[in-house]
Amino acid sequence: MKKLKKILKTLSIIIVALTIATPTYAAIPSEDILDMFNKNGIYYYNPAGNEDDCNTISTTLAGKDTAEKIWNFFIEQGFTDAQTAGILGNAKAESGPGATRASNSSYWGLFQWGGGRKDRLFKKLNEAGFSKYTSQEYWGTDAENKMPPEDYDGILRIELEFTMSEKDLDWQEELKKANSPEMAAEIFLVLFERAVGGNSEIIYYAPYAGRLYQATSKRRDFAKEYFNLYSGKGTKSVNGATGRLENGKNVSIIGDSITVGSHNALMQKFPDITEADINARSGRGWDEGVSIARGMNLKDIVVFALGTNSPNLTEEQITTAINVIGTNKTIVFVTNYNDANKDLHTTNNNFFKNLAKNNSNIIIADWAQTVSQNPSTYLKEDQLHPNDAGKNLFAEIIWKAINSNTNENGCSVSGEFQSLVTSYAWPDYHSAPWHDRMPAYADAVNQSISEGRYVGGSVAGVPGIDCGGFVTILVQNSGIAPDYNDSKGNTSTQEAWVRSHGWQLINDSVSSYVDTSLLQPGDVAFSSGHTFIYVGEIPGFNSVIASASYSYHGAGRAPMAGAEDLTFGNGAIVRWYRSTGFSASETPSFNNH
Repeated sequence: MKKLKKILKTLSIIIVALTIATPTYAAIPSEDILDMFNKNGIYYYNPAGNEDDCNTISTTLAGKDTAEKIWNFFIEQGFTDAQTAGILGNAKAESGPGATRASNSSYWGLFQWGGGRKDRLFKKLNEAGFSKYTSQEYWGTDAENKMPPEDYDGILRIELEFTMSEKDLDWQEELKKANSPEMAAEIFLVLFERAVGGNSEIIYYAPYAGRLYQATSKRRDFAKEYFNLYSGKGTKSVNGATGRLENGKNVSIIGDSITVGSHNALMQKFPDITEADINARSGRGWDEGVSIARGMNLKDIVVFALGTNSPNLTEEQITTAINVIGTNKTIVFVTNYNDANKDLHTTNNNFFKNLAKNNSNIIIADWAQTVSQNPSTYLKEDQLHPNDAGKNLFAEIIWKAINSNTNENGCSVSGEFQSLVTSYAWPDYHSAPWHDRMPAYADAVNQSISEGRYVGGSVAGVPGIDCGGFVTILVQNSGIAPDYNDSKGNTSTQEAWVRSHGWQLINDSVSSYVDTSLLQPGDVAFSSGHTFIYVGEIPGFNSVIASASYSYHGAGRAPMAGAEDLTFGNGAIVRWYRSTGFSASETPSFNNH
């Protein structure tokens, strides 16, 4: 970081930088955008956002020294030995590695954060009571010996979690493509460190081959050294604690032919799962699956992917399964789908979703909702079993359901909220006019009208095609705030409503850009007569936001995956608010057992 020379000069540069960015980022940014970031000192901008508060862990770091602790941490996050070695190679080039090292006041810490990135990191350290350790007294190589071991580990853990929370330029997804320490070192350097202007070139990371970055060759060498030192020795679970990403060590799966066909995809998506933890048989019914559960050594997370061969399940059957599995375990119900008879499994799926709404240990992997958007892409000719693309999707849906919904701190994303998003909003963005509403949203609008609730304007005679109407219905029906907008007003009235009802402004002020890394599902945005909602990453939903649009001239959009910028739009800064009484990042717990 200390190699980037120019720091942000004026607010106008920030405005230009943020307004040219799109709401979602490709894995490889354009050369112009990357150069603009480097030249103007924009060290961290993530237009895709992330659910930072739900993506942390609290665990004692394992290892005899800083390097080994870093190694074990990133192995636990699901990175391979080669990929983790690439991260460590960069840490050594930047700080030694050392958690509090600095050569001057501009850059600090393990990866020498600077500018706004350092400010955000320092804020987290201050909140944890570690502010004194950012002073010059602790910049040297002997800093670790000047503080209690538990304080050093606390600082290091915060920095490592902060690293994982920084997702701009998709560095994590790109890094997971690396198959050698050298390539991993280059990817982390280019997309995370961004130390342009050195005297050694990129060799293994093709999109940037030939470009000069500082200390590139040293980072590659350091990465190889760590790979040779630690490869095969890293722990997958530190002191028995589950990391932020669950890769199968704590997962059991019971399924039918859908699971049988997706076996290889599941093994690939969950590299730590064992063959014994996937128990599937073609033609298996629900009751047989319950019997299997009785005799199986179940892990902490149990995926119950049954019901395809047992339509019209009773509440008693599902309750029996829950009791056999155990209410102390996290249970993932996979919804059922048959494209030849779309209503066949409605009863099953409704039971699953209602249980997820009312029980904090139950979450949904919504195979039915996702596949129904484009069945020909994911199903074989029998309209039931997944093809190759469907098998990968099946595994991905389960993986994301687990990793979006659970972590060690119990933080989870409401299955009800995500289910409503995918029921109410089209998964792809369509330019206006687009008046066709999702059937579930049309029903919700009609219900709201019958109850005298706000639905916004009508476009071409179709009610509910309105940004404020959509947000109102979703926020009310998901349980985030059942009384949201009870004054029945438009977007300006709604912003006044959230402020008067104690919602938290996530921006530092109404005139400052939001730090998109702080956004969580259920956060509501306002800018110049427009409102939309952050929904996070949902399988099959192609945006992290959902929105609708009203127009007097008939050019409105029904609810769909949004294309709005998260920071600046309609000529104004986007202001983000969060309900303090309930967040969609917490599973609603109305009647937990």
